[in-house]
Amino acid sequence: MKIIDSVAAVFCHEHHLFAVRRQAHLDAFPGYDSFPGGKVDRTDPEEPRTEPMLQGLDGKQAHALIREMQEELQFDLPTEIASGRVTHVVPMAKALAPALVPVRFRLHFFRINLQERPPFVPDSGEFAETFWKTPQELLNQFRSGNSMMVPPMRWVLEALERTPDAEDLGDLSPQYDEELHVPKLETISEVRMLAVPSNTVPPATRTNAFLLGDEDAPRVLLDPSPASSEVLEKLLRTLENERVDRIFLTHHHPDHHEFAPELALRLQVPISLSAQTHRFILEKHGPDYFSPEVPGSPPQPCIPLEFVEEGDILTRWKGEPVRVHAVPGHDAGQLALAPDSLRWFIVGDLIQGIGTVVIGEPEGDMATYFQTLEKVIALAPEVIIPSHGMPMRSTFRLQATLQHRREREEAICELTRSGKSEEEVLHVLYQGVDSRLFPFALKNIRSHLKKLRAEGRL
Repeated sequence: MKIIDSVAAVFCHEHHLFAVRRQAHLDAFPGYDSFPGGKVDRTDPEEPRTEPMLQGLDGKQAHALIREMQEELQFDLPTEIASGRVTHVVPMAKALAPALVPVRFRLHFFRINLQERPPFVPDSGEFAETFWKTPQELLNQFRSGNSMMVPPMRWVLEALERTPDAEDLGDLSPQYDEELHVPKLETISEVRMLAVPSNTVPPATRTNAFLLGDEDAPRVLLDPSPASSEVLEKLLRTLENERVDRIFLTHHHPDHHEFAPELALRLQVPISLSAQTHRFILEKHGPDYFSPEVPGSPPQPCIPLEFVEEGDILTRWKGEPVRVHAVPGHDAGQLALAPDSLRWFIVGDLIQGIGTVVIGEPEGDMATYFQTLEKVIALAPEVIIPSHGMPMRSTFRLQATLQHRREREEAICELTRSGKSEEEVLHVLYQGVDSRLFPFALKNIRSHLKKLRAEGRL
């Protein structure tokens, strides 16, 4: 996977830092709190800068830092250095994103000390908010569940909370051995994501499992679905020091429950799911699916099952009830989870951060899918968390998905009225798409056609 170098400016003035909240419509880290910065471009020169504070820096990184600050904040770093308003520029830390993310950035943090706070002019296309706060204030915002951050930013803040004048923090790249463990990521406080390799639909390769629950509440493991017995063992090693009280399955597709019975047996916990999901699983996998055989062990009794539905409380987060929400459409039995404040909403496969949701019969229904999207958009949760991809702020992606589906449906309607077959519609609308995805695209086309006929439009 290609690695993209990027830079971030940690502006410091009297123990306060300048931070930003990214716009929710951005492809990378939508709605996350971060430091200003961006990627190193191929056009950034390699020649070292001549300014005293920039001379020792990598040439491309220094040029990228100057360019990004000008573009994002209308801040001229060389001029501010010459004026004396910038008193110190030093490389502070670096961090390489784990292999689980779609685009891997190698982020280089630069500490920039200021004599006074500049009159930044933030790019409103990039930033929804900007603020000067102490490291502790920024961390408290995260710890209360009111902001999203990538872990390296949090680690920089924690270092500055301990030592305000800290400069050399070294390599902050997440350290884990994926030969032994499943990667863990926490971009929302106490919503821990385990990126489990799964037998899912390309281009996704993993299904997000989540570990939720306050210390005095049931600890829930959501959608564990390892791709193999080897991945199952990695997941169990990752959970060795974690308390798990129950497993929760959002829906019946295998990339959300594969090996879940074996995992429940090993952890000695029940499985919570909808009655519809239970029926679908038994229809596809047989009546003994929840009574797994373990090599070398006597036959096992049926794993305890708990059927849940809309409104049920599964656990607590930050003291709030975490309730079950019905989100059918992709799957008739699909359930979601959210705290009562709706500060986040784990939506399963209602939307994907990687690839496109498939609405296929018999479990999928396009009309119901539209209704569910409209329902969740109306609830206006602050953060949407998909089963594939990263959390994203606001319902922007849900609205964009609904709009895209409506436009796709109109195109299917017009092409069908013109006499084109399903296969011909497929090749018109999915030009340039990997042909391996054609069977899934065809399912969506057929689901749109069923909806159009039911509405009398065809």
